Amino acid sequence: MVNRNIQELANATAYDSTGDKLGSVKQVYINDATGQPDFVEVGHGLFGMSSSLVPLRGHQLTGDELRLGFTKDRIADAPDFDSEAHLSDEDQAVIYRHYGLEGTDNLETYHADYDRDRADLAGGVDVERKHERVDTGVDTTDADSMTLSEERINVDKQRVETGQVRLRKYVVHDTETVEVPVQREEVRIERTPIDADDAHAVRGGDLTEDEASITLSEERVTVTKETVPVEEVSLHKETVRETETVREDVAREELEIDGDREITGDIDEDPTLRR
Repeated sequence: MVNRNIQELANATAYDSTGDKLGSVKQVYINDATGQPDFVEVGHGLFGMSSSLVPLRGHQLTGDELRLGFTKDRIADAPDFDSEAHLSDEDQAVIYRHYGLEGTDNLETYHADYDRDRADLAGGVDVERKHERVDTGVDTTDADSMTLSEERINVDKQRVETGQVRLRKYVVHDTETVEVPVQREEVRIERTPIDADDAHAVRGGDLTEDEASITLSEERVTVTKETVPVEEVSLHKETVRETETVREDVAREELEIDGDREITGDIDEDPTLRR
């Protein structure tokens, strides 16, 4: 049952005491004397590239989720040790001291809890115990993360005046030529000889003065002008829709990963990530 529990620990995903995801369990450390797991190495930070040793004091293992008894900040600030080396008693004391587990009472209580957990597992009991959350009050900042930003174009439209159109009328003088037929009277003299009979009748008369007159007339052209409407001009405006193309240089931040360790965790296929 203990071996199965160790395998479940090794395959678990670690969470801190508040439920924040840390990363996968990279290694399980077994106590040489008891054969029980005392510590786990947990990946955390950017893509799980950082890792810390965490005591299993106060842990809960449900399925493939390992809930540790410490906060993410406390775990991220843990002292570093060679993950390939054996942990000495002094190393373990440093780890316990960092997590506030100094003293024999804490260690004996942990092993007593573990023995009860193992006995319950052997009896087929689903173990769920609440443990006291340990917090030293140290405020640390996780330096293993960064925020990537990029510039985005915000396009808006603004209505502006581009011009003013006015209609104005003015007088233009033209000359028109119109041919009008007119009539006039003229004098035409016609002489007709008197025949012998007529001449004989008036022969012997006295000479007198006399005159004859006629009135002549003609048509004359008179011109008058009148103003008449010939056309109406209206001023309207209409909306014409066009498409304008806006081009602007934008900048974005990309991520470059350097390191000699294998990258684990959920990493999307991103061509901007280079190693």
